[in-house]
Amino acid sequence: MTLTVLLSAIASAFIVADIADGFGSFSSPLYHSRPAISGHLTRTSTATSTVLSSWEDEYDDGYRSSSTRGSGNTRQKSRRSHNNNGNRRGDYQASNSHNHNGRRGTSPSRISKQSIRYNTNNNIEYDDGDEYDSTNFNDVKNDKMIQQQRLSSSIGCPHFGTCPGCVADNFVGDIDIIESAKLYFSSSSIQKHILSSSRSVQSSYDGDVDDDEFYKVRVPSSITQWRTQAKLAVKSGSTWRNAGCKIGLYQRNSHDVLSIPDCEVHHPSINRAIDAIVKATQEVRTPAYQEDTGQGLLRYVQCQVELSTGKVCLTLVMNAEKLKECQPHLSYLVKELKKSDPKLWHSIWCHCNDSAGNAIFARDATRWHPIDGPPYIREKLPGADPDSREGLLYFSPMVFRQANYEGFGEIAKQVREAIPNGSKVTELYAGVGLLGLSALLHHGKLAEKYKDPDGGIHWLRCSDENPENARCFERAVTSMPIQITGRVPKHLQKGKGKQRRKNQRSNKPEKEISMKDLMESMMSEASSEEYKPAVDPSEKVTYMQASAAAAVLRGQALGADVLIVDPPRKGLDEPVLQQLCQAYNPNQLYAEKANGLSHMPRHAINWTNDVKTLIYVSCGFDALARDCDQLLSSNAGWKLESATGYVL
Repeated sequence: MTLTVLLSAIASAFIVADIADGFGSFSSPLYHSRPAISGHLTRTSTATSTVLSSWEDEYDDGYRSSSTRGSGNTRQKSRRSHNNNGNRRGDYQASNSHNHNGRRGTSPSRISKQSIRYNTNNNIEYDDGDEYDSTNFNDVKNDKMIQQQRLSSSIGCPHFGTCPGCVADNFVGDIDIIESAKLYFSSSSIQKHILSSSRSVQSSYDGDVDDDEFYKVRVPSSITQWRTQAKLAVKSGSTWRNAGCKIGLYQRNSHDVLSIPDCEVHHPSINRAIDAIVKATQEVRTPAYQEDTGQGLLRYVQCQVELSTGKVCLTLVMNAEKLKECQPHLSYLVKELKKSDPKLWHSIWCHCNDSAGNAIFARDATRWHPIDGPPYIREKLPGADPDSREGLLYFSPMVFRQANYEGFGEIAKQVREAIPNGSKVTELYAGVGLLGLSALLHHGKLAEKYKDPDGGIHWLRCSDENPENARCFERAVTSMPIQITGRVPKHLQKGKGKQRRKNQRSNKPEKEISMKDLMESMMSEASSEEYKPAVDPSEKVTYMQASAAAAVLRGQALGADVLIVDPPRKGLDEPVLQQLCQAYNPNQLYAEKANGLSHMPRHAINWTNDVKTLIYVSCGFDALARDCDQLLSSNAGWKLESATGYVL
């Protein structure tokens, strides 16, 4: 089995959020740097593993619970090479999580001796035989120069030193968490679990690049203007009542707000939006929330940038229980914002939170109120053709979104390229499904290009707790081609709203099968060496609203070849980790649903028995190291293949 671990940490600013169970709550806003690591583990039998590590800077959203996805969390990919009594599609092929082209490609990983139908980077086919090196070394060297330049460049922020956000203004890769990750992956206790083929192939790729370390560090995007989401605190602009608001970050060890109008890591639209909000509150005299008295109205602001338009989705967090308690100040403020800069705003929301403490968002979904504009921000799905309508992701203010969307796109690229062709994929802590849907689109396009009827991802199952995630996921699925998802794209669906859903239920085509066709089908299945159950189009891409632990114990990972996990900083839920640490049970029948194992007592079922590859993404290095240690020391046979760290 292979395990791919992705760990991300922030080398620049982000808001720290402590997430509680359920929808979660935020601690006081504070920019901070967080490290992350990723890796790839495989089982000792025959599988391989790759480790990717990344430092990802992100904001947590109020709906992300401790058991739901975390931003930029470590992804581990693992493979189990076992025989599934003729019910499996066969052992995994090579992990093709390497980049031959591209400005910020990741370090190349090995190509196994097994047959690869097509290479996801060069679009060429490989036959069975020895490992084949197709890496363009000039591209690797150019990429290395870009990485060295970014790692040694200066952010040049005028607020550095007084602002509590960024821990480094230059040499963003020289932070403690990265050094800790390097020491961890170079330790003898980890080195002995690295797949031997990973060492040999890594050295062969890196021979002329002067970089033979197992653990890699990358900066996947520009070190300035990358943050597309910010949650900022609000204080009174002066000692005079209703004199407008001051917006920024809490200073270290206090709740005094420091304005950062010229922040270099913020997207320019965020700085522009904060300036407009400050001026508007002064103009209409919006009262700021006072912690000591509990009086005042505006507590926090959240700004999310839609990259395609540069417009801002603004959430105003008000000290109120109900929307009507925000009036008339809310109406005055919204009117002034639209008047002062009408082209800046994508949409404006109000969130009512009158709870004590530092929670930015209340856990009650009814506290969210759309005020103006569309309900969703739309972004291109990583890997989608930018000039076509083949894949969009939808984000509302109620769901988690990566602060560095461009940088996280490279992690998504490595994840999808590490998934073997023809896999059955489950994603836990999925959020809106960015990683799984990116892989689904990528492999579906390749299968279509090479006319491979058995190519693409066989099915994709995602899960998370927040009900809004499921709604965003369904919208994203209907934006993708029907031949990939089995769903009719939204722009081709007839009717609107309830009528469209009614049409979908009533217009299911009925298949007329003759007796001759039925007999031929039965004879074909009986004579085939491997049974491949048909996949209902409605079950090819699904979403379960459940915690990771609940999803696993309800059979979400049964039959899956690949498991993607993207947990919060605390790491994997204990039931999930326990299942992954169990040894493969050859006596357990292959089943894709829990009712297929109804003859077994539930405590005896290995709910991840079929997983060959585990991809783990995490923003918490301590949790990643702890989980990785348990996986490697278990009798499940995991091996580590590669490791890469991302500074996001």
